[in-house]
Amino acid sequence: MGKFAYRARDGQGRLIEEQMEAASVLEVEDKLRHLEYIPIEINELKDRKKRVPLLKKKVKLTDLALMFRQMATMVNAGLPIIATLSIVAKQTANLRLKEALGHVRYRIEAGASLSEALADFPDIFTRLHIQMIKVAEEAGLLGTILDRLALIVEHEQDTKDRVKTATRYPKIVILGLGVAFIILMSFVVPRFASVYSKFNVALPLPTRIMIRMNYIFQHFWWALILAALLTFLGTRYILSTPEGRRKWDGFKLRVYIFGPLFLKISMSRFSRILAMMIRSGVPIVQALQNVGATMENVVLESTVKLIEEAIIEGKSLAEPMTVSRYFPDMVVQMVAVGEQTGQLDELLEKTAEYYDREIDYTIEHLAALLEPLLLLGLAIVVLFFALAIFLPMWDVMSLFHH
Repeated sequence: MGKFAYRARDGQGRLIEEQMEAASVLEVEDKLRHLEYIPIEINELKDRKKRVPLLKKKVKLTDLALMFRQMATMVNAGLPIIATLSIVAKQTANLRLKEALGHVRYRIEAGASLSEALADFPDIFTRLHIQMIKVAEEAGLLGTILDRLALIVEHEQDTKDRVKTATRYPKIVILGLGVAFIILMSFVVPRFASVYSKFNVALPLPTRIMIRMNYIFQHFWWALILAALLTFLGTRYILSTPEGRRKWDGFKLRVYIFGPLFLKISMSRFSRILAMMIRSGVPIVQALQNVGATMENVVLESTVKLIEEAIIEGKSLAEPMTVSRYFPDMVVQMVAVGEQTGQLDELLEKTAEYYDREIDYTIEHLAALLEPLLLLGLAIVVLFFALAIFLPMWDVMSLFHH
């Protein structure tokens, strides 16, 4: 049970400001309705000792896609938005999303629009979601736009799931290699090191390196853990800075195999979302602002920002894309043809479909493309330990022969 502060109006319009204990915002709303109060604002009084923000359940893309799909179905069936939000809130299993929908519902009852209410939760609903719903409210196409949002979120979730599945094998290999290294350094290498330390001959370089690694691993394991922790925290800090994030995002677009894949995913998202927003009646500059916010890469986001500024200056969409090194020729040509024929949304949709096929092909062959690198890494590790362990044996055997 938590404590909530609320502001509401009774049947005579008087303002009531009180506190109430309840399990959630929805329960507070239900209790107020039984009292025939109209909720205006409900805020949870946070107990800093009891509240653990890290344990708050995150809203996943699958939760959002299901929510948009359910809302689209109910709105298209003619249900009022208040009733729609109530039903969806009761059906969702995600507590964070359930609370958010409850807040959105009473904000709408207090006179706010759906887009204004959703904007209270920027950690759940992106600028794209809010802007498209705002356009839908103005055009009277809420059901259609909600359906399109569901398609966008489902497509993003599907792409992420397929990338995770394709990289599962390399992750298992790398994890197995790490476990094998720890076992070797903990149990196998110490025995050979104690034997070789008794030799009166100069040990080969790989063996000396292995013995030194074993010494550090055995006596300074705490320093290795501390160094790994400091590296992790330092990396997180660098990536939290604008310059560090820009360099990292630029590197991601250049890295072997994954760079082209990331760019294809970004081009698919750019083309699909821009086509959808143009089709929904969003002005091109406003559409680019929202598309840029969905790129998940600050380098590409800044590139879209430059395109937006060029359009404000009176240029066409294809002109600034031509001088950008991140937009492939295929995208630029399709955009140029779309502007000339007045079918920009259709050609952008076809561009997105083309990149979806390219993404499917790359993901299907991802394991095969990574396999040579994995085999090379495995061969180097095995060769190093083989030389480190067996070279001294060969040297000793040669001494016996002489």
